[in-house]
Amino acid sequence: MERPTAEGPEGPLPMATCTYEELAHTAEIGLRVRSDTPEGLFACAARGMFALLSVEVDRSTPPIRRDVHLTSMDLESLLVDWLSELLYLHETTGAVFQECVVTHWQPDAPDGPTLGATVQGYPPVTAPRLQIKAVTYHDLLVAADEDGWVAQVYFDI
Repeated sequence: MERPTAEGPEGPLPMATCTYEELAHTAEIGLRVRSDTPEGLFACAARGMFALLSVEVDRSTPPIRRDVHLTSMDLESLLVDWLSELLYLHETTGAVFQECVVTHWQPDAPDGPTLGATVQGYPPVTAPRLQIKAVTYHDLLVAADEDGWVAQVYFDI
């Protein structure tokens, strides 16, 4: 069976498998995310973060698209920067960015790991079940394991 792909500037990128689960914590809420690739992990973390809001969106309106390009000192910082940027875009546009295509991934860039992506979202039609205030470094994890890649991240609510 052929895996679905997304189109990036260098050609098609395979779509990664993605799972995420909610983690409970006092005054915070977290995610544990799994994917078979590190770039898939970042896309999955974005979908998981917006899934925590539990909102329905209005797909009858034109989608809101944004390109994001980030470089950080390590993978953990890149995950926090990535989710923080998406949270900022959510707060400034009102869109819930449920779709993400990684267009550039360079984990060994000279200035640190680099991620480029296009995100797409729609305005919500229902109120969110919670408000995410910030992405935290509490118990932050990004690592390879025997099943692929795993990340854990908590959000202030």
